[in-house]
Amino acid sequence: MNKKLFLGMFVAAGMLFATSCSNDELDVVQSGNEAQVTFSLAAEGCIATRAISDGTGAKKLIYAVYNANGELIETIANADVNGQIVDNSAFDNGLTENVTITLAKGQQYTVAFWAQNPNCTAYTTTDLKNVTVDYVGLNNDETRDAFFKAETFTVTGNTEIDVVLKRPFAQINVGVYQTDWDAAVASGIEIEKSKVTIEKAATSINLLTGEVKGEQTVEYGLGIIPAQFTASETLNVDLNKDGTKENYVYLSMSYILANDATTGYAKATLEDLDFTFAPKSGNNINFSEGLNAVPVQRNWRTNIIGKILTDDVTFNITIDPIYDGEYNNGTAQPVNINGVYYATIQDAVNNVQDGEVIKIATGTYAEVVKVTGGKNFTLEAAGPNVVIAALDHQSNANPSTVKVKGITFDNSVTPAGWFIGTSQNIAPCVGAWGGNLSFEDCAFIVAGTSGKETGVMTWWTGDNLMNLSFNNCTFEGKENHSSARAMQIYGDVNMTVENCTFTTAKDYTLKYVAQDGNAATFSNNIVNNSENFVELGSSVYPGANYTANINNNTLGKDVNTHIIANDENQTVNLNGNVSVIAEGLVKDASDNYIASTNNGIKTALQKGVTTINLVDGTYNATQLTEIAGKTLTFIGSGENTVFDYSTQGYNQYVNGNGGTFAFKNMTITRSTATFAGMAHTASTSYENCTINGTYYVYETNAKFTNCKFNVTGDAYNCWLYGTSSATYEKCEFNCSGKSIYVDGNGETGSDLTTNTCVFNDNGGVENKAAIETGNTYGKRYSLTINNTTVNGFSTTEAKSPAVDGAELGTNVWGNKNYMTKDKLSVTIDGTKVY
Repeated sequence: MNKKLFLGMFVAAGMLFATSCSNDELDVVQSGNEAQVTFSLAAEGCIATRAISDGTGAKKLIYAVYNANGELIETIANADVNGQIVDNSAFDNGLTENVTITLAKGQQYTVAFWAQNPNCTAYTTTDLKNVTVDYVGLNNDETRDAFFKAETFTVTGNTEIDVVLKRPFAQINVGVYQTDWDAAVASGIEIEKSKVTIEKAATSINLLTGEVKGEQTVEYGLGIIPAQFTASETLNVDLNKDGTKENYVYLSMSYILANDATTGYAKATLEDLDFTFAPKSGNNINFSEGLNAVPVQRNWRTNIIGKILTDDVTFNITIDPIYDGEYNNGTAQPVNINGVYYATIQDAVNNVQDGEVIKIATGTYAEVVKVTGGKNFTLEAAGPNVVIAALDHQSNANPSTVKVKGITFDNSVTPAGWFIGTSQNIAPCVGAWGGNLSFEDCAFIVAGTSGKETGVMTWWTGDNLMNLSFNNCTFEGKENHSSARAMQIYGDVNMTVENCTFTTAKDYTLKYVAQDGNAATFSNNIVNNSENFVELGSSVYPGANYTANINNNTLGKDVNTHIIANDENQTVNLNGNVSVIAEGLVKDASDNYIASTNNGIKTALQKGVTTINLVDGTYNATQLTEIAGKTLTFIGSGENTVFDYSTQGYNQYVNGNGGTFAFKNMTITRSTATFAGMAHTASTSYENCTINGTYYVYETNAKFTNCKFNVTGDAYNCWLYGTSSATYEKCEFNCSGKSIYVDGNGETGSDLTTNTCVFNDNGGVENKAAIETGNTYGKRYSLTINNTTVNGFSTTEAKSPAVDGAELGTNVWGNKNYMTKDKLSVTIDGTKVY
């Protein structure tokens, strides 16, 4: 649709100023420190000189006084609520009003003025430094017209100041040529209402500075157009710049705060304007084409004028000399090829030559039309309501190419079953082994009864590739039968399904099971009634390694995009950027694997994925035995991504079997049971994790960076049991009085390092240091503690005769079992203290 548009901005012209007050009115006795300042206000009367913008509706005047620092002076005489003066019957003389304020001499003030229609509720003016706009309402609402000005001055004596109020808004207008309007009316369309969507309008204004803030998409609802007002309005614009304004039919008028990010007065640009014009009867007309980079500016009009309501339609008329059919001696001949008539479609197909078109007259044909022999032709409806029972292409050895246009397939009229697919002698609307079939503007009516549940069905075709395409077709169950489905596609099949409408009610709309390298695209379709649009895979008749692209489809209530019925290493590209690999596992455009369930994690492991991203949710880590011996990285989405070990009891753990694991950006939840969690790993690291419960460090090497540990009760945050080395960087420990316990059966003992960590004792456990050592297994331990903060915890004395040099320690560390210095080494901030 080609629209001729003119976008223009016309500056407000014709300022109106009030006549000055007489000098006598200012001869009021004042003290030496005060003076009267009289403001002669004029509301600028027009963006254009006509009633819709003449300013006469602005009868409510609000003003307030601010000091030199921009602070509201609430003690001004006659001030109403919010330190403002409010007059609901101002401008009685038209567009002028005088107000007088008594102020101190020698001081600088700013007075902010706001005038609006008293019936308008769209503006919140309780703070003139932040007047907010509510855009909820109808289009073409003239009561939204408003004016403002801030006047800054220094009082030197009795003074009169002329102030011209101007609109804070940009006005956006749409008009059409009278010829366009008349042509629309002549064709039965008379526009009555209009609405508009405007993106990125500002939502508030500071009257002192003129600056605007906020951003909102404005949606003004359908309102009577100005041309249909009781007093009809025209849009007057000098479009050809000859000095005379032309009249245009006025379709839309809207006010917004232009979102200029500087002073509020500069030009801004609107993108993606969208107008809708509603006639008194008939369909709405949408107008958005070409409406990008539309200029708007405070107190300017943006006029959009063009031929919007009508288009010229050109008919290319030819005469088809070939009749739809013939009656020969009373026998119908409804099918023809270039003027040669046949009694049945099958007769025509048997005789068609490559490139020819078979045209079928209106009627219902209880034929299963069989195509063989490698033909190439078009099957086309010559009129409306051409109904065929079915199309049969069970000829994979010598495939044909058939284009079908405008035909309805209804398998309820099929006399008997004929196709071999998932069972013998079923009766789909279309059944094929091999070939190249395309369908355009066709309808498929699926009976849904036994043997007739499927619209289109293909079957395994050996090494013969099959190509299918459907464009602008419809699929429905006859009388909305609950067992009707649109398609079952099995085999070496590539297919495209676009712009189709599906209302079949079977649990899935269509099934696609293909072979290595096959691909199907399903885009811009409308799907209702079924549970799943596309079902992929079959445990009974499986495929392997194929792709489904599912893009921009409109799905009805409770309809899912797809379901993977059997994992066959399918790749599913959803809306162009996410590949659904299996239930609970997708791959994004950057080839990142993202799991959302335990099954998704397991599928990723089966595929050899080593870095698995996790969406928020709880994952039962006790069931992930498949991680054993692998090198894996798990990346969560934040604290709401939870790896859960909390159900484990004593000595229950996930065996890492020498694997290497990294966990990032998640929560690890563990029980406080002894020897629970994950054990026997070569290396494990945690970064930006929250770890709840007791973490038994049972890996050869462990590292924790930017982690938070939480435990309550008589339990440690961490117990170094089977580790050789554990390092904590910038970690926080929250506990009831004991945090890390070093006492394990590591092969060579255990080395603990803490750098820039914080230990918090929340109370409940007495006589424990933040870090304690034990000597159950007679191993060697070293503690390296740097830049550590300890809040709380205890320092206790030895309760039995001390071994030589076996000091108990401090609230930072404690020598629980009086280990001697040959077994325990403690270094704090670079100094060896034990």
